[in-house]
Amino acid sequence: MKDFILYPEALELKELGFEEPCFAYFNRDTKSLCWHSNSVEPYNHNDINRYGDLSAPTYSQAFRWFREKFNMPSKIEATFEHETPNQYHYFYQIVTDDFIAGDGVMLNWTYEEAELACLKKLIEILKTNEIS
Repeated sequence: MKDFILYPEALELKELGFEEPCFAYFNRDTKSLCWHSNSVEPYNHNDINRYGDLSAPTYSQAFRWFREKFNMPSKIEATFEHETPNQYHYFYQIVTDDFIAGDGVMLNWTYEEAELACLKKLIEILKTNEIS
């Protein structure tokens, strides 16, 4: 599903301290996305970890976590491609007190590709301690 982040990024978020309740999880053995069809409540992080599974946040949850916990708001924007009618390209920006990170170069990214690139950059910033 396009709404949930991918397994590698979910694992990195866990290593960075992500412990929010999620509606889905990755199975520890198959790494496939799972959820109980009879549950309308998010899974508690500790319940998922007890079985060795991994929380599967949505992109919205992950971006909110970066924004609220680390004061790292981000956005995905579209630019209109003049040579191709009705064609948009997407890029991202991350704003902190110290700098703006992003890729403003016109790339042929879809919205989903820009979203994943933004998430990877947020993870990279935290892992390299560019902000505290």
